[in-house]
Amino acid sequence: MRTRLLAFLLFAPALLRAQQKVDIRRAALPTVSVRLAGAISQIRIIGWDRDSVTITGALGAGSRIDGGSIPSGGAVQGIKFYVDAPDDVAIRSNLLELRVPRGARVWIKAGSAQVDASGVTGGLDLNIVGGSVKVSGEPRELIVESMDGGVTFTGRAQYARLKTATGDITLDGGGEDVSASTVSGVLRVAGGVVERGRFESVTGPINFAADLARGGDVRLDTHSGAIEVRLARGAAVEMDAQSVTGGIENAWTQTRPAVGREGRGMELGTSSGMGGARVSIRSFKGNVRLATR
Repeated sequence: MRTRLLAFLLFAPALLRAQQKVDIRRAALPTVSVRLAGAISQIRIIGWDRDSVTITGALGAGSRIDGGSIPSGGAVQGIKFYVDAPDDVAIRSNLLELRVPRGARVWIKAGSAQVDASGVTGGLDLNIVGGSVKVSGEPRELIVESMDGGVTFTGRAQYARLKTATGDITLDGGGEDVSASTVSGVLRVAGGVVERGRFESVTGPINFAADLARGGDVRLDTHSGAIEVRLARGAAVEMDAQSVTGGIENAWTQTRPAVGREGRGMELGTSSGMGGARVSIRSFKGNVRLATR
């Protein structure tokens, strides 16, 4: 134990010297467009009430950040930055914080990274391979694409598109026009009010427990993932569920599912209240369950 501690104490000063401090500040318009891409391990994005863009944090040995040239006209309308690193060790030390005006549009592209965004009411376009993306607040537009990383959104968006291959998606909120799709991840929708929603998977399960706006429209589609929809008892909803070869269980209303029209699978049509939302469920092999919450 003493040997490990001694080795760390001897090596720590070298690590500190190897890190490079980042402190970039630019005057910007309230709706500035900011692009940041490259070898980033962690990036925290914060919307604030200032007409300026700042990037602070640290870079690992051999890494550098390019871009962000100062225009002759003063406040920038658009600004780009790119982070380069010599190896994976340097990438892991590239930890940045980006502060932008709340109404800004931010575009991030990275490999395996942890992205955390809050307070932005403009637009967010976030693209990673692995790691995770966490967004909170009320962005006007939210676009997230990830291969393996999980995606979590807490809040409300006018327009949201969330997409993963194997990563889980958790939507704890709602929006006017929201869609989420995954190949094999778990898709969870809970909390908030959804007006128009499209939720799709191939093999991953879909769990939906959000509230529905009056006159709203929600569609859930899967090939072989299980679908569970939990609604408030007595909610005004028109339900149309079909599964080609899977089963349907209805613990929400008294209506019983029927055998499919071609003699296989099951289908269910039921309504609770008038003038409510419409929910459409389509499954090929996955089972469908309706329940109260």
